[in-house]
Amino acid sequence: MDENVITVTGKGAIHVIPDVTRLELTLQSIHDSYEEAYEQAKANTEKLGKVMSEVKLDSKLPKTIRLDIDKETVNEYDKYKNYTGQKFIGFALDHRVKIDIGMDNVLLNSIVKLIGQMLKQAEINICYTVRDTRPSQLRMLERAVTDAKDKAEIMANACGCKLGLVKNINYTVHELKIFSQARMIHGADEAACCNKESLDITPDDLEVSDNVTVEWYLCNSIKNDE
Repeated sequence: MDENVITVTGKGAIHVIPDVTRLELTLQSIHDSYEEAYEQAKANTEKLGKVMSEVKLDSKLPKTIRLDIDKETVNEYDKYKNYTGQKFIGFALDHRVKIDIGMDNVLLNSIVKLIGQMLKQAEINICYTVRDTRPSQLRMLERAVTDAKDKAEIMANACGCKLGLVKNINYTVHELKIFSQARMIHGADEAACCNKESLDITPDDLEVSDNVTVEWYLCNSIKNDE
């Protein structure tokens, strides 16, 4: 005998106030050897440590999130635009670093200016996030389940039924990313020229959502159960 069930997916959406300013740095350069590329990566790290010391922060605050060295080539063509092969131009260093600080635009400005002065190849992506995502995730889950129940009750009542016990809850656990980009600084000249006005950023609340699917047993008509 088929079971009388109803399955509804609820959505939980919340707004979160960011409490972390994140600088994501892209440091790319071309070198004649692997050794020179590694030395450049080491120099990048040392210079970022000096930047942190200048603003009275821990020199270990910058964290490398990607360090890749690969052969760089370009396609070559003859005068008739026929492809003739590839030319090796060097070893490409792709060094990515993140720096998390508080919500302090004065400090942000100081760090950006110093990076522009010390690391000429730097591109800087200014973003906002939160230190602890767990409270936000729990709030979303609660709202998602409540949303599913509200929808299920409306549909059940419209059919002359009522909700019974919960049969199943389906939720896929995943890493919650609460993140937004605010400003991209494309080069050292722009970074070095930043001032309090150009980086006077008031980030909007971050909006995130999650889904939960809940399955209920359906009781027979409400009249028969009374």
